Amino acid sequence: MLDARVVLQQLGYLAPEALLTVVVLALIGVDIAVRRNVRVLGLLALLGTLAVLGVLFRAWSAYPHNLFYPDAPVAETAIFGGSAMYDRFGLFFKILFLVAAGMAVLFTQPVVSRWPRGQGETYVLMLSCTLGMMFMASANDLLMMYLSLEFVSVTSYIMAGLRQRNQRSAEASLKYIIYGAAASGMMLYGITFLYGLTGSLQVDAIGAKLVELQGEGAGVPQTMSLVISVLVMAGFGYKIAAAPFHMWCPDVYEGAPTPITAFFSVGPKAAGFAMLVRFLAGVYQTGGGEQVPFDWNLIVALLAVLTMAVGNFGALQQQNLKRLMAYSSIGHSGYVLLAFVAFGPENVASAMFYLVVYVIMNVGAFVVVIVLEERFGIETVDDCRGLGWRAPVLCALMTLFMLSLTGLPPTAGFVGKLFLFGELIQAGGALNITLVVAGVMFSVISLYYYARVIGAMFLFRAREGEEGVACPAIPLAFQALLWLTAFGTLWYGIFPEGLFRATKEVVVQGILPKI
Repeated sequence: MLDARVVLQQLGYLAPEALLTVVVLALIGVDIAVRRNVRVLGLLALLGTLAVLGVLFRAWSAYPHNLFYPDAPVAETAIFGGSAMYDRFGLFFKILFLVAAGMAVLFTQPVVSRWPRGQGETYVLMLSCTLGMMFMASANDLLMMYLSLEFVSVTSYIMAGLRQRNQRSAEASLKYIIYGAAASGMMLYGITFLYGLTGSLQVDAIGAKLVELQGEGAGVPQTMSLVISVLVMAGFGYKIAAAPFHMWCPDVYEGAPTPITAFFSVGPKAAGFAMLVRFLAGVYQTGGGEQVPFDWNLIVALLAVLTMAVGNFGALQQQNLKRLMAYSSIGHSGYVLLAFVAFGPENVASAMFYLVVYVIMNVGAFVVVIVLEERFGIETVDDCRGLGWRAPVLCALMTLFMLSLTGLPPTAGFVGKLFLFGELIQAGGALNITLVVAGVMFSVISLYYYARVIGAMFLFRAREGEEGVACPAIPLAFQALLWLTAFGTLWYGIFPEGLFRATKEVVVQGILPKI
């Protein structure tokens, strides 16, 4: 039993989550008091996000000590009975989530201001979803993992259907719920198998027990290993939109409000990968590097190839910009999954680097999509014809983001793929080399559909009646985000060493000495 002082000390490690909870409650109260005042709500959401981000940076600098209880025992591993972890790995992802949430608040405000209702709910749900993602990054217990994932999922279901009386938004929410419920049930079924085999819910204890069973000659049968791996990966695969658990993604991305779609494409996806790292590091890598007889390497390799194939081939035939970006998002999940096949410290660091640059370039691309939809009434690739001559700066920025998503130099996307593929080659083995070849091949395929957008903008004349028409004014929030993400895309493409070094230090000092 934990006494009150220990509980208070351990609550100090969750100060960012506690502050974000206060911000969410304050948003609810302000929304009731000053209903439909979108500027006040947006400003409060942004200031609250920045405040939590400031606490996270202070916690980062004070690590491994407790921010509010400096004399408390150093928490380098588990807190609250092992259900959560306090380490730099979790802090890294929490900072990433808050940055993504802050950008989402910025590009949401100009859009929701024209909604007849639901403005306050949008910010409350977005920050609540971010809170769930922060718990996902810290979760070290299967029950905590499941509950935090469900918290993120439920808030996402509601956000997808925020546009009331909009058929596509309602359809997106319903499909999201159906697929999410199925994947959640499968994951929970796999968790029950693991608990039944080991008698524990903590991932480290599960891994140690499986190694012990293997040493005693009572290892898990291969058939059951395969079933458990597939069931558990269904939950993770659903959250990161990995094939064949991706089927919700294109319809939800198309039907949900575009700012919500942009948030979905970066936040929950990164949270799913963070939790997957903890799960694999604990369950399958405990015991001095000795691996338990789960065929998870091969399963992840197959998922990665299938995900890259579905994402890239699916995007080839898309006209709707949001559906194209949805399939693009699926393809990028496949690239990140490649790092989980070798699963060494350098591979995990390369995946973390790629997730950071993906957030930057994907948010930039989605901001352009939002501007096209809100200011130009453009939703398809064909509608972009000749737009480069009306809005040359906007289309030039979109070109930069498309080239980065493809993986061409001198962009951050190129360096991210270079690190991913390079670390796989360093790991060696026929499987890893084959996966690198597949990743390069799918990257080449992706150039076609990204280039379609660029070509439509610059290789055609403006549509009839639009010659000489002035470009609509773009809100300052959009302009700031576009230039900020464009700068980040180029900066990390030219000077990536600092970020990659930071990710490697996080891996070494965080949860992964066991890898």
